[in-house]
Amino acid sequence: MNKDILLYILLGIAVLGLVWTMYGFVKQPYTNEQYQNALASENTQDICATPAGYTDKDWKEHMSHHPDRYKQCLGE
Repeated sequence: MNKDILLYILLGIAVLGLVWTMYGFVKQPYTNEQYQNALASENTQDICATPAGYTDKDWKEHMSHHPDRYKQCLGE
C-alpha cells in the first residue's frame, strides 16, 4: 500500500511538472497591444532617452536585452 501511495505522489508531481511546463509554452509574455504601447512610450527623437515609467537603470537593462534595436544607445 505504501508503494501505491508513493507511485501516486510521483505521478502527481510529474503531471504538475508537465502542466507547469506546458503553461510556460502557451502563455505569451507580452501581447501585441502591450508591445505597441511600449513602442509608443519611446521618445521618437531619442530612443535612448528613458521613457516615463522606467528608471534609468531599468531602461538600460531593457535596452541591453535588445542590442540590435538599441545598438547606438549601448555604445557598441
